[in-house]
Amino acid sequence: MQFKDVAKILKGIPYISTLDGKFIYNFVRRSAVQNVLELGFAHGTSTCYLAAALDEIGSGSIITIDNQHAKKREPNIITLLNTTKLNDYVKPIFADTSYTWELMKIIEQQTIQGKCKPIFDFCFIDGAHTWEVDGLAFFLVEKLLKPGGWILFDDLYWTFAKSPTLKNTKWVQNMPKDQKTIPQIEKVFTLLVNQHRNFENIKIFKEWGWAQKKTTIDKPVSRSKKIIKKMYIRQLFKSNITIVLKKIKNFIQS
Repeated sequence: MQFKDVAKILKGIPYISTLDGKFIYNFVRRSAVQNVLELGFAHGTSTCYLAAALDEIGSGSIITIDNQHAKKREPNIITLLNTTKLNDYVKPIFADTSYTWELMKIIEQQTIQGKCKPIFDFCFIDGAHTWEVDGLAFFLVEKLLKPGGWILFDDLYWTFAKSPTLKNTKWVQNMPKDQKTIPQIEKVFTLLVNQHRNFENIKIFKEWGWAQKKTTIDKPVSRSKKIIKKMYIRQLFKSNITIVLKKIKNFIQS
């Protein structure tokens, strides 16, 4: 499914912007990712971008996990998958507690003779936003991520204290101040991912943190790393052009 078509359907639905949607769409399509794990799907917008890219490739699958509350969202992931007709690529899981429990089940299924066989090429984490849940999730995902696979964390600098929907809830109000004000995903990324011996090609761009699981054999720079670099260069170039044109316009009008 071409990006313009899925973007038209998803326009205005939170929580991923069209620009970010295009980025993960292009990454999956150009790096030939096949098996995707997504932790936290909310309405299912990012899921549809990922699935549309797989549809363009012509193969692949997504396991995406969120809690039961996601069923109540308007629209929810089931509605969006029906609308985009991308159901065949996606297996949504509505967890009773946390996606860490569901990851335990997948690890158990993949464990043969005491060893976990990795199955995912790419994991996108945009869920709990807490040190406890996503810190554990990272170590669980590491077991399931193939050598050479990528993990992407969204909302590195998000905090509970600045969340429009959560900051005034009783749950957040009762949090210790540091847990409310410290970006917990940034801590997961810098203290766990960045220091993990099995990961390399660490990259932070705006709110996103990328890391690639090392391969067992030294190889030239991976195709997917080159793709990420090129996409960011294009995005920066377009942003700079926009700024320059705006300055010229303001100068002419002054």
